[in-house]
Amino acid sequence: MNAKDKTAADLSHVIFRRKFALSLYKNRKLELGEMSFSKDFITDRRGDPYPVLEQSSDFQASVKGGLYRSEQGSCVRLLGQFFPYASYELTADTGEGAAGFQFRLPGITACIYLDHRKLVFCCQEEEEQREMPEDGHTCRTLIASCRPGAFDIYFRKEGHTEYFCTFPAPGFAETGQVRIFSESTACLYTTGRTDVSRVCFYMDSGISQADIRPIRYENGDVMIEQGKIYLSASIRLQEGCFQGIFSWVPGTAQFELTGALFFDAGDGLWAGDVASSILKNRLDSRWYLWVCSFSHGHILGHACFEGDPRFGVNVADIRLMEKAPENTPISCFLGLEGDEDPDFYYDAGQALWYMSICRLDPETGRYRYVFFQSPRPFDGYHCIGQGADGEETGGSFIRFGGERYFVCGNSFQLTSDYRIYAKNGMLKPVFDYPDGGFRGWGTLISLQAGSRTRTYWLTFD
Repeated sequence: MNAKDKTAADLSHVIFRRKFALSLYKNRKLELGEMSFSKDFITDRRGDPYPVLEQSSDFQASVKGGLYRSEQGSCVRLLGQFFPYASYELTADTGEGAAGFQFRLPGITACIYLDHRKLVFCCQEEEEQREMPEDGHTCRTLIASCRPGAFDIYFRKEGHTEYFCTFPAPGFAETGQVRIFSESTACLYTTGRTDVSRVCFYMDSGISQADIRPIRYENGDVMIEQGKIYLSASIRLQEGCFQGIFSWVPGTAQFELTGALFFDAGDGLWAGDVASSILKNRLDSRWYLWVCSFSHGHILGHACFEGDPRFGVNVADIRLMEKAPENTPISCFLGLEGDEDPDFYYDAGQALWYMSICRLDPETGRYRYVFFQSPRPFDGYHCIGQGADGEETGGSFIRFGGERYFVCGNSFQLTSDYRIYAKNGMLKPVFDYPDGGFRGWGTLISLQAGSRTRTYWLTFD
């Protein structure tokens, strides 16, 4: 959405007009590694970039013309480290053989491979086969996307990625533990005569996104560097999710996946928690964040650190809120089960931090926002107000025209139902199309662009 109104003094005068829409369905990648078939590493005696971990006595292979060709026998070659949220991609012609991936954890191995017209999954003593469609193709692009306890399988056809099936793997349920995945490997597996033209692994943008927020400075101003802003967004998988970081050139459809952020609450688990609010505090040159920890009782956690979380795969050591006893009022600053979608900023004029928490109201059984104030970013908060009755979620503090607003979504039943809290009451945003960009609980971003101020409403579904 884009709003541009030179005469608009506040958001009540803005009409949001549809600018574009696109789906980031597994089509943005953060590359983690790949096999190179430009040089014959099999006959090179200086070393092997993809060491053989296991092979049959009759194995023969060659690297030529951009292909890794298995002539006969079987072989397992190291690709790289296994990561429990990565996608592993392979393009191979398996007309007379088989090719796929082997994932090796301490004490357990899983193998996923294409064998003629079948897709085969083996883990421990279990084996499962799925018949492939009779489409006349023996060359396919297989994608195995990992998550703790399962592998989701996709195939790419002419640039389009399609979901195929999921293989549950209970033995892989604890792969989010750093002690496990740090000692685990991902390998290329081939047997018989087969040609492999591409092998790589990466983090991707998942099947959909949610909880979009710009990364900001401590006062809530959006951070912009070299014409780009950075957005935290929940990357959804077939089940579960993790925190992604995207760059965006405002006003365009130029989105890139630049980072993935995980959260360790002191138990060694790199949790796929989401809905982060991330600030760069210029007062001490450190990063502050609040996050919703679904993996630790559906309460909030916070962190303060120095390393830039926007680039690469990172982990933030978080401290969870103190859990509240039963029947604690939603106005208390304790960790209530069900807490979601926090946001916060610092008001230098008042020397106070402001925070919002989306909470289940025990009287209605629905979510509403509760607002807090504190002289410190992570504790000492007291309640200063609550949102109106409804089903609020996905809220953010924003600044527009020198004024502060709080924007959130409302109602799971309606296509779109947005709220804008202003100092003079609640506003209803106006859109050129009635769905307002689906029920995405939109995030507002106001930026200077040339001589104009442009305000964008980013939604998700």
